Amino acid sequence: MILVAAVVAALGWVFVDRGLLRLDNPSLNAWLGILALSVILRIGLSWSHARRRLSGQSDIDGVGD
Repeated sequence: MILVAAVVAALGWVFVDRGLLRLDNPSLNAWLGILALSVILRIGLSWSHARRRLSGQSDIDGVGD
């Protein structure tokens, strides 16, 4: 999840550097922060499903009886 957060931060940096995004609007910054957090959490929570599709192996929690 740290890697995904770094990619989202780098993408935001590129948008600011290119002039596509300005940081002087606090309301827009709040919404972009919420969007970035939701993308990070979505990728983190769905990583098991993506890995299962790519590798063909499922994740099983070892629960002892």
